[in-house]
Amino acid sequence: MAESNAKRALVIGVAWVSVLLTTLAGLAACQSAPAPPPTATATAEAVVAPLGTSPPGVCEMERFAQLEGPTETPSSQVEAPTVTFSPGPTDTPAPPPTWTPTATTVPTPDADLIRGPYLQSVTADSITVVWETDRPTHGTVAYGETGTYGLRVADPAVGTRHAVSLTSLAPYTAYHYRVESGGAPLSEDATFRTAAGSDQTRFTFAVFGDTRTGHQFHRAVVARMVEAAPDFVLHTGDLVANGSIPDHWDTLFKIEQALLAHTPLFLAMGNHERNDALYADGRHPSDLFYLPGNERWYTFDYGNARFVCLQVNGYGDFSPGSQQYAWLVETLAANTQPWLFVFFHVPPYSSVQDALEADVRGALVPLFERYGVDVVFNGHHHNYERNEMNGVTYVVSAGGGAPLYAAQEREPTQAAFALAYHFVLVEVDGDHLKATAISNDGDVLDEFDHKPKLDYNQKRV
Repeated sequence: MAESNAKRALVIGVAWVSVLLTTLAGLAACQSAPAPPPTATATAEAVVAPLGTSPPGVCEMERFAQLEGPTETPSSQVEAPTVTFSPGPTDTPAPPPTWTPTATTVPTPDADLIRGPYLQSVTADSITVVWETDRPTHGTVAYGETGTYGLRVADPAVGTRHAVSLTSLAPYTAYHYRVESGGAPLSEDATFRTAAGSDQTRFTFAVFGDTRTGHQFHRAVVARMVEAAPDFVLHTGDLVANGSIPDHWDTLFKIEQALLAHTPLFLAMGNHERNDALYADGRHPSDLFYLPGNERWYTFDYGNARFVCLQVNGYGDFSPGSQQYAWLVETLAANTQPWLFVFFHVPPYSSVQDALEADVRGALVPLFERYGVDVVFNGHHHNYERNEMNGVTYVVSAGGGAPLYAAQEREPTQAAFALAYHFVLVEVDGDHLKATAISNDGDVLDEFDHKPKLDYNQKRV
């Protein structure tokens, strides 16, 4: 049976070769004398003639192919062997081309950042960005509501100290920013929030003071404040041990960089600043801070609150008849905000005795009571203390890093005391204030609530 099939396959193969040769020979004849079209019942089997007969014409084969398309091998026939071709070396497809990215040239800054950036004098529509470079250069602030920035303001002066004010901002809005030099970034992307407008009645701020030495405690307090993410910070003075020594300021800014890059800082001058021009003096080239007013006593509004800073540190005159005293009376009398806060260095009430306290009580406390001050924040005595007197709350927050002072004699007005490194987080929400003293370990030292002196919906008169 196998021999019979092999013979049959050989015969069919010979027949196909014969057909192919005949087809090639008749191609020319097909062009000049086409055969009549086949009938619709013609099939592909008619193409292969029985052994010993002549195959149909070439033109008939083409017309059969047009009618029927590809042919199928009947199951009764033996399939011809399959021939497999292996491609040679020249048939191997070439590998796809590889893409090599082209490096983009990043501009190199023409100076190095040695301080900042940090934020000053925020208002509802403006803020000042401050930084310092190692050599004189042009400076630019890139900013916008997204990390693509889109807006830029350049410092017109060439120098090492740069203070650029951004204006026409939206109230209580988060912005991205970075500082640049020579078209290249000097700092990483950071964010700030503009101040709340007068119709914004909900915001937070933090209070601390007397950072001075004890840098490990200073760092821990700053880390807690960064976690709390207040809208701005008040410092009650004695930022450094000696305000005349530049290295002390370098240490302060390094410790507080993570806070100050995102959070505006308002500060009062302490006795350890020594009234030095490094602190704040608009006429001095080394001026570190850019504060409202004359930078030693000033006022600013934030949301539905007014804040008043005084220079009470042994260097500034605050006695009746002084320039500062007259300014304070005028400022307090003109206030129309529901909330009124005052902050300065030496407190009027404390369980650690100080010769200057009696002068503060005699000159300033009557004004606070007369004009409806809600809370007074102080530093100087290195601990936490809260005193209540004639409707005014007095808070000592001086546990920012300097050596702690134990209580000597308890004030009869004392409501709370803690010997701990700390800061105070204040949350204002309409006509309600909540304050929490938080230690560098995260413990709650004291909490108190407060209402504004007058009806919240009335203006002060």
